[in-house]
Amino acid sequence: MVNQQYTVIKEQAFEWGELILPPEEKPRAGGLRVVLFGSTTAGHLVLETLLQFNRNHPGKIDLSAVATDNPCDPKARIGIKKRVWKYYSALQQRKLMDLMIQEACTAGIPCYTGSVKNDYFKRLLQQWDPELIIMCCFGQKIDSFIYHYPSCGMYNFHPSDLASNIGAGAKPFESTVLEGRTISKMILHMVTETIDGGPIVGISPPVSIVTSDGTYPGNFLVLQEKIPSVCGWMTYGLLNALLESKEQGLIHPVKTIDFDRIIPQKVKEVLMVPAENDPAQVRRLPPPEYSLSLEDGFKDEILIR
Repeated sequence: MVNQQYTVIKEQAFEWGELILPPEEKPRAGGLRVVLFGSTTAGHLVLETLLQFNRNHPGKIDLSAVATDNPCDPKARIGIKKRVWKYYSALQQRKLMDLMIQEACTAGIPCYTGSVKNDYFKRLLQQWDPELIIMCCFGQKIDSFIYHYPSCGMYNFHPSDLASNIGAGAKPFESTVLEGRTISKMILHMVTETIDGGPIVGISPPVSIVTSDGTYPGNFLVLQEKIPSVCGWMTYGLLNALLESKEQGLIHPVKTIDFDRIIPQKVKEVLMVPAENDPAQVRRLPPPEYSLSLEDGFKDEILIR
C-alpha cells in the first residue's frame, strides 16, 4: 500500500491511476534530466541503476520522475492479460507496483501510475522537462508528443532479438521459444510510433534461455528475470554515451552503442549460465561500478548477488 506520508493526487483527467508525491521532492540537481517509464522487476532494476548512478556521480544526471504501470486498476489499459503481468498473481502485481512507488518516493521523486495519453500528463512531462526518457517493461503505447519531447531521445528495452525479427509486441518470450532459440538478447531501441519497431541502438551479449538439460523453463517469469538482468549494464552504457556527447556540447540521441565491447567477460559468462526453473533462483546482475569514461574500462571485481 502507498505510504500515508505521500501525497496522492487523483483526478478525472488521469482516466486511471494516481500521481504520488513524496513528503519532500528532491531539489533539481542539474545534469542530464531523466524520466523513467518502467514496471515489474525489469523496470525496478533500471530505477535502481539510475539512483545508484546518481549517488556515485552527483550532478551528472537528474532523475526527475517515474511513470509506472498500474496493474491493480481494472480501468488501466496496460495489456495486463497479454503482457508479462499475466504471469504474476494479484498480490505480486500489487507488490511490484508498490515497490516502484516506494523506491521513487523514498528518493524524493514523484511517481505517476496513470494514462500517459492525456493533457494532464503532457503538462507533467513539460514540468519534468526530460532530456532523456528510458522505458523498460511499460504497458502503454507512446504517442509522438512523448517520444519526440526529450532532446536526447526516448529508448526502450525489449527482451527478445528484434534484430532477427523475433518477439516484437506483447509476447517476446513465447515468440522466442516458438522459434526454437536457445539464447536471446536484450535490445535497446529508439521509441517510435511502431511498437518495438524503432531503430536499434544496441544489443546485449547473448543470454542463455534453456536449462542445463536443454529444455525451456516451465515458468516464463524465469526469462523475465534472466534476460533483463543485463539492463543495469546497458543503462550505464546509455548514460555514458549521452553524457560524453553532452559534455562535448552535442545534445542529440545516440545512434549506436557497442554493448558487446563495453560489457566485460565476467558478466557475459553469467548471462550464459543455464536458466533455472524457479524465477527466484535467477542470478541477478547488480548495476556496474565503473568510471564515466568508457576508455577507462570497468573495475576488475564484479559482484554477483
